[in-house]
Amino acid sequence: MESNFDIYDKLEESGVFIHYTHEHYNDGINLCFSIEFKNQNTQTGWYNDNHEFGGIGETMYKSIQLALWYLEDPKRIELINSGHNNPDNITYVNQHAEFVSALEIKK
Repeated sequence: MESNFDIYDKLEESGVFIHYTHEHYNDGINLCFSIEFKNQNTQTGWYNDNHEFGGIGETMYKSIQLALWYLEDPKRIELINSGHNNPDNITYVNQHAEFVSALEIKK
C-alpha cells in the first residue's frame, strides 16, 4: 500500500500541488486546501472546514482523493474555471458535486 508521502511525490511529478492552510479558532482549527495544476496553469478554490471533511488527517487524505479524481480525467482540470458558457461545464459541476459529497463526512 502506498503511503501518502509516495502519493504526494507522484502528484508532484504530475505537476499537482496541494496547498494547505490553517484557520485557528478558540475551539480548534480547520485545515483548508486548494489543488494547483501547474502544467495547466490553474487552481481550484479553497475547500474545507472541519464540518465538510473532518479533522486534519481526514482532510489531507480527502484532498489527495480529490486531486486524483481530477487526474483521472484531465478535461475536469480544463473545466475548473471554464464558466457557464462552456457546454461541458454543467456535467463537470454535477460530477464534482457528487464526488465532493461522497467525500464529506456524514452526520
